[in-house]
Amino acid sequence: AITAGRIGSTTQGEGAVTSVAFHPDGYFFVGTSTSTIYTVSGGDLTASPFATCHYEKINDIAFPPNYSGVFATCSIGDVRLWNSLSGEELLRIQVPNVECNCVTFSVDGKAVISGWSDGKIRAFGPKSGKLLYTINDAHRIMGQKRISGNSVGVTAIAVCNDGARIVSGGSDHQVRVWRIGAGSQTMSASLNQHKATVNAIRVRRDDSEAVSASDDGSCIVWDLARYV
Repeated sequence: AITAGRIGSTTQGEGAVTSVAFHPDGYFFVGTSTSTIYTVSGGDLTASPFATCHYEKINDIAFPPNYSGVFATCSIGDVRLWNSLSGEELLRIQVPNVECNCVTFSVDGKAVISGWSDGKIRAFGPKSGKLLYTINDAHRIMGQKRISGNSVGVTAIAVCNDGARIVSGGSDHQVRVWRIGAGSQTMSASLNQHKATVNAIRVRRDDSEAVSASDDGSCIVWDLARYV
């Protein structure tokens, strides 16, 4: 937490204070180690976020289907939603001590679906940030003899246009298909042809096929009806 103040008066924000500048109108700009700039009033020291951004590498960016007014980004410890016109941060979803490797939206835009370094897929509400569901052990993180690249766990994610399936890839070299129902998430298939981390997945508009790319230098087209 940051602390700025005078005797008997303090205010707190996120991160350590790295810079302070006084504004002629009587307030301060305060920069922090988490890449946040606050405005701090000179009277009661009320702190308000002025500008924010990720303070670690950004792993993925995604827009909702057929809508460009909002986009999501993911990094170490969080997923953020932004207004694409103003650049304003609309929502921050934090999951401590893990890294979000990939993010996408559900077809109806009602869920932000993300893949994490602890091997889990997490879905959140795009307005509230509420956790909608978690798929535990979506991809294996333990017992791997060799991991290519720097990402671990769920490393790629895509949604089918029927709104009922998710296709994920991982550092365990696997591509998996998940069926998402009301209150349930079950694995429909596990596809094992890649020899290294899966980096990206795309699904055809008619949901007939998906293509995955991997650190092994290959792209594989999968039949989503027969799972081959």
